[in-house]
Amino acid sequence: MLNLAVSLVTATSVLLASSASPVAAAPPDTLTEDRIRSILAGDPHATRLSANQVAWPDDGVVLTLTDGDADAAGSWCGTGRACVHADANRGGYGYAFYYCQVYRLPSYGFPTGERAGASSWYNNQTGGAKIKFEDEWFTLTPVVAGYGFGNMPSYMNDRAYWLTLLC
Repeated sequence: MLNLAVSLVTATSVLLASSASPVAAAPPDTLTEDRIRSILAGDPHATRLSANQVAWPDDGVVLTLTDGDADAAGSWCGTGRACVHADANRGGYGYAFYYCQVYRLPSYGFPTGERAGASSWYNNQTGGAKIKFEDEWFTLTPVVAGYGFGNMPSYMNDRAYWLTLLC
């Protein structure tokens, strides 16, 4: 009788454990995928490079969507690139620009005048090249940055509309 009681308790425990909801796996990053699909659907010049990158090859621009952590090593901002990040301290997603020209940031899906606009930069260009940021109407003092990285001053945070690579 004791063996039967132990067997029933054991069976009940196993059944209860197996009927509990399994731990769900982490969902795929749908925000990244949605953003990439939106860009590709709206811009015939954009090309998908990887699961988290879109490029505009003719313009020398690459968007890298990250998990929001700071990119302290500059792993996606290679030598010769000027990079703009959505968050302070080189955090969040960002764009890498290569050619020495003027870029209109909203043309690449970079928001302006709202949260997640240009908040920091990393100038990884060589030879003394600089980045210049200006607002849409050229009313704010431009931000000009040499080699290295920094955060946008408060008056230009999330407001950069034009980026010029001065080579």
